[in-house]
Amino acid sequence: MPSNSESWGPYRGTGLPGATEKEWPDAPAWRSFGGGPDLPPPPVDDPYAPVVLGAVRQPLLAPPDEVARVNAALHLRRPLLLTGEPGTGKSSLAYRISRELGLGRVLHWRITSLSTLREGLYGDGHEGGYGGGIRLGPLGTAFLPYRRPRVLLIDRLDRAEIALPEDLCTVLGGGGFILPCAVPAGLRVSTDDDPSAAVQLPDGSVRCHAFPVVVITTTGERDLPPDLVRRCVTLRTHRPGPELLRALAANRFPPGPGGPRPAEDVVDAFVERACAADGPVVERFLDALRLAADGVLQAMAEDGDWQEAVETLWRWTAPEEP
Repeated sequence: MPSNSESWGPYRGTGLPGATEKEWPDAPAWRSFGGGPDLPPPPVDDPYAPVVLGAVRQPLLAPPDEVARVNAALHLRRPLLLTGEPGTGKSSLAYRISRELGLGRVLHWRITSLSTLREGLYGDGHEGGYGGGIRLGPLGTAFLPYRRPRVLLIDRLDRAEIALPEDLCTVLGGGGFILPCAVPAGLRVSTDDDPSAAVQLPDGSVRCHAFPVVVITTTGERDLPPDLVRRCVTLRTHRPGPELLRALAANRFPPGPGGPRPAEDVVDAFVERACAADGPVVERFLDALRLAADGVLQAMAEDGDWQEAVETLWRWTAPEEP
């Protein structure tokens, strides 16, 4: 398996902007959809990305298997289906890919038990209905003809009723969709990026030029339809190890005047506890470090044992037993 620095595809798994100069591979003939003309590039800034990733200052190296499977999905223009425990970085991978490859704002479709395919594709932009009032959803926007692919995150697909994953196969397999026949040709529609801006659909259809980078997450609590799974490159995410936890701490609490920062021995102490704990740990780990950086650990340790204070603070970040 090649190392991250020797990756055979455009994705290197560092999470750093502009980390690769590799050209995008041509799409296979059976995954070329011929949409166009190309639209202007999407928004570069993604206000949600720093919330998910922090201000990345050093590489957050991904496992080689993750890098290989992401690149396989990019080469084949296939969706990437992620399974794994909560808190293992499934959703954040979409933001890592977009930041590293410079693909702009991530289109995020948060699935609930009431979600429908139509909701992801389009909805009424105002009460005027189809009279110029259509707004494309995150799925519909992803299939507009951009020169470079958009990144679409379909988050927790296993929450949906079984009809949605099955219906999704049609759009993913066809590279687009046709708006209802009641929609006039040449209609201008708004997008998930900007409700005030509009793009023109000459024939009332949406078809991609470059198939989007589709990242689908699931916890594996419910099986997805085989017809959908076979269309995807699959990847199971794993719990973060000590090196990744330390890199997360360094990126979330950078040195300098930007804010409080936990001491290295504090980081080491919570890395040890995170690696030994069950269940999701990244959020607990960062929360514990924030409390420590704000002086809570020091105040607790003045009245007792430092190790006991570390244990107590770590317990505070855990869900309370019923």
